Amino acid sequence: MRSSAEASSQLFREAIILMMMFTALTACGRDEPRMQDLPDRDDQWVTSLTLTPDSQISYVGKTRDYLITEATKVKDLQRRSSLRVGDEVEGMRIGAIRCRFHPKNAFNGGQYMWRGRWGCQAGRSKDEVENAVGPEGQKRFEYLFIAPVSLPN
Repeated sequence: MRSSAEASSQLFREAIILMMMFTALTACGRDEPRMQDLPDRDDQWVTSLTLTPDSQISYVGKTRDYLITEATKVKDLQRRSSLRVGDEVEGMRIGAIRCRFHPKNAFNGGQYMWRGRWGCQAGRSKDEVENAVGPEGQKRFEYLFIAPVSLPN
């Protein structure tokens, strides 16, 4: 008769083996070729954005500390055709918009990146946009995240 420790150990080994098999199967099952990364481009500060039908706007609130955990309010906003400095969205008057280029398709830290398109962050001021996210991911200021966006060359 096996002890409960031996049984737990056996279940743990079986779970690890199943996870390794699943990882191997999903990694091997990719049949689309990997496209070469595009050259990096500098961030662009813009005064307005014309949004495309696939562009989505998300409101990201300040991170709140609740004793044993932190929480950040994120919500999708209603579709718009454009966004400009001076617009008021979710009670926030937009004072600056920074866009970052995505050289590849990827999921990076909770945010999807679209190869050849831009992801933009809008906030009350240039300082708030530059410092909106702290070194450990905490949101210091509320902001809007807009993506994917196509900017003129």
